[in-house]
Amino acid sequence: MGILDKFVRMITWRTAQIGQAALAAVMLLIVANIFSRIPWKPVPGTVELTEILGAVLLTTGVAYTQLMKGHIFVGVLVEKFPPRLQGVVDTIVSAISLFFAGLLAKETIAFGAKMAQRGWATADLLIPIYPVIYLVAFGFLMLAVVLLKDLIKAIMMIIKGSEAL
Repeated sequence: MGILDKFVRMITWRTAQIGQAALAAVMLLIVANIFSRIPWKPVPGTVELTEILGAVLLTTGVAYTQLMKGHIFVGVLVEKFPPRLQGVVDTIVSAISLFFAGLLAKETIAFGAKMAQRGWATADLLIPIYPVIYLVAFGFLMLAVVLLKDLIKAIMMIIKGSEAL
């Protein structure tokens, strides 16, 4: 489990760094658009680039947030359960979440393939959409990997009766 933990931590951190770069790019783009609007004209394609970078930002950071347990969850009742019962609850929640994250990844990849086949691009800058869609799918896939790790950890908690791995 140690090698899997290290790999998942490293790859989710790298994808989160992509999201951080996207956030910095959005901030710079918006500031540039504000300052160029006063004396000249706005930066062309600001809306398109902001939408693309927003999608990148949200999906590349979600796996790292899950890894760090940064999502909001209700644990007041579950924390009072014995460790094995906590493991059962975590197993159910992780399995359902893994199913939906995997489904999202699969369907997003299929959607990206359709967009690549159709040759869809943004209206103003003519940026192809499918690479961004594939990056979104990769973010969902990374979330599924983290949820799989959580599921394994929850099953181990059921077997061992404690949180220690």
